[in-house]
Amino acid sequence: MDLKAIRSRIKAERKKVGLTQEGLSEKVSVTPHYIYEIERGMKAMSVETLINLSEALELSVDYILYGIQRRNLGKVYRMLDEMSDERRLRAEEAFEKLIPCIR
Repeated sequence: MDLKAIRSRIKAERKKVGLTQEGLSEKVSVTPHYIYEIERGMKAMSVETLINLSEALELSVDYILYGIQRRNLGKVYRMLDEMSDERRLRAEEAFEKLIPCIR
């Protein structure tokens, strides 16, 4: 595991989504200084903080740790959860038709 790469990914993604260290710290329930220390490689993060960062940045833990390009599907799950059964079924059918087109 490359700690320099981890902190670089966190910082890059934070900037990409337009969050300040303070904004990210609010979403993760830590202090802005703690985010600063994580991004500088001065502090290790707990599993809980890693998961909270993953959710706040809508990234998979795999991506944060290893750079594997998989986005967190939490947003998709929330959208599906809010749909009626009929709309969810239609979304599933559309998704099944779409997948072969993008492979």
